[in-house]
Amino acid sequence: MTDVPATAVDHAVATFCLSTELAKATAPENIQLGRSWLRSQEQVMAEVFLEEGRDQLPVDGDYTVWRQAQQRRLGEARERWLRELAHAGWSGVDKGGRSLAYVRPDLLDEYDSSHPENPTDLPLTASVTDPQSVWWRCLRDESHQWRTSFNNRHVAGTGCPRCGKKGVSRREQEIFTALREHLPALASPGSVPRCEPPQAGRRLRSWRVDMLLPGAPPVAVEYDGAYWHKDRIGKDQEKAADLTASGHIVIRIREQPLPNITPHDIVCTPDQPADAIAELVYRKIVEVRPELVPASSDDPEPAEGTQLPDDTPALETAEKDDTPALETAEKDVRCQAQRIALNALIMEALLQIHTVSVNFDMTLGEHLMCGRPAYDVETELRQDMGGLLAVSRAARRTLGPIPPDTSAAQTGTPG
Repeated sequence: MTDVPATAVDHAVATFCLSTELAKATAPENIQLGRSWLRSQEQVMAEVFLEEGRDQLPVDGDYTVWRQAQQRRLGEARERWLRELAHAGWSGVDKGGRSLAYVRPDLLDEYDSSHPENPTDLPLTASVTDPQSVWWRCLRDESHQWRTSFNNRHVAGTGCPRCGKKGVSRREQEIFTALREHLPALASPGSVPRCEPPQAGRRLRSWRVDMLLPGAPPVAVEYDGAYWHKDRIGKDQEKAADLTASGHIVIRIREQPLPNITPHDIVCTPDQPADAIAELVYRKIVEVRPELVPASSDDPEPAEGTQLPDDTPALETAEKDDTPALETAEKDVRCQAQRIALNALIMEALLQIHTVSVNFDMTLGEHLMCGRPAYDVETELRQDMGGLLAVSRAARRTLGPIPPDTSAAQTGTPG
């Protein structure tokens, strides 16, 4: 079988040789030759991804999103390989080659297989252009769920409506993400029934708000970009007034040169950092919801009656404290060594997870296109998972029991 090409010239030669071999082969041989070629391509791609993992693994970043970009490249490569095989005269292309799992492995983790309306095996059996609407869950924020078809995800290129793409600016999403660090209950988007009574017997649609914080009182946060809201002041005022009438605190982030329309408005510039805007919004929110301010972490004042007696010499007290201080220092050294070992094991675990993910994509592709039995895929996955178990055992052996934090005990009040 022709080797995997390393250059454009080698690729052209390899494709010509493949076409010649397929043309001379019998029908069964034709299918096997094409499958063998696909395996070789998958293997080279897997080696590239594993090497990237060793060099570029985002230990301090979002591995899931980084890995999804690799899987998108794999899907694009698979479509290219199938086109080349079809052009060369391969007769082994079947419905597995058009499935979501094969063509768009980057979308597999977003397919909400736990949703009761989603068939579990649909990504393996349905075409990537299937028009049936199914449920998806965002990788960046699991609270983002939406419904659309395989065809819309693959052909139209739609993504999470909150992170993505239409109707929500990247800037608004960044502000929401920064605010969620302070306010985990914040939702985006939110839905609020209208306070205004129905008109002519018709029930009015609920307001869609950019961000909604439940509680008493609830807080609605809107982001108004200058370009999109320059001619909407009347509608923005109507919406703010209705939300206020229903008991909501309305905070509108108004991009210059938009004018303020509510007492709680925040004015920002187009280039102001999202985290700085989020901090201003957070301060506005805690003005009306002071219970959201985290409790102070300062050490508590000693209770009455816990001070040393007046006749206790300070020197004697210091001598008594020497031994506990040395013991604490030794424990701190041991804890630091354990943390270093733990960081190394975390890196090893992440590399193992990456290996499992890359190998799974390759073996699942062989199942879909090359007839590899499903139990082979499961067996290989179990073997790879054994590597993670080995890392876990190494962690227990290396770390041992981690001493508890004694700082709280030292600052607390004696019984």
